[in-house]
Amino acid sequence: MPVSPRRYTAAQLGQLTGLTERTVRYYVKERLIDPPSGRGRGAHFDDSHLSQLRRVRLLQEAGLDHTAIRQYGADIEAALAKRGLSRKDWDKSMAGHSSEIVLAYHRLTAKKFQPELTSVTRVTVAPGIQLLVDRSRHLPPPARLADAIGHLRSAFGVGDEPDPVRITGARSADE
Repeated sequence: MPVSPRRYTAAQLGQLTGLTERTVRYYVKERLIDPPSGRGRGAHFDDSHLSQLRRVRLLQEAGLDHTAIRQYGADIEAALAKRGLSRKDWDKSMAGHSSEIVLAYHRLTAKKFQPELTSVTRVTVAPGIQLLVDRSRHLPPPARLADAIGHLRSAFGVGDEPDPVRITGARSADE
């Protein structure tokens, strides 16, 4: 005999996840979890909603804000769509496995957010003004560089007092 899916009210769903009913409804409004199935008095949540709420809690504990959590959901949905799967069906099948999913997501995306280091040449134009040139570009000949520095100094309202132009190599994080 097939097992009928479990149905929860917002209050019951909140109790299962340590949240208030109001918070559950707020998360629906914020699009962190799907809206309940049905309408009016027949509206209900199911195990996929429970899985979504647990995932939201884990992502919050990991330091993600609501925007990042919504992006996480969009990333998952896009990856599943490429494979011809719906997120709702996937959520139902993965109910109870939220922590493993979140950890796998963090492992996959952690590399994406690490800054790339690159070598640069730093040209000090004036106190507080520096020009950074990465390896893909060569500095112009000294006369043209001095001319460019003169234009930069003028644009920043730096007088003609002779500041020594320093050129040094450095490693900087790309932004």
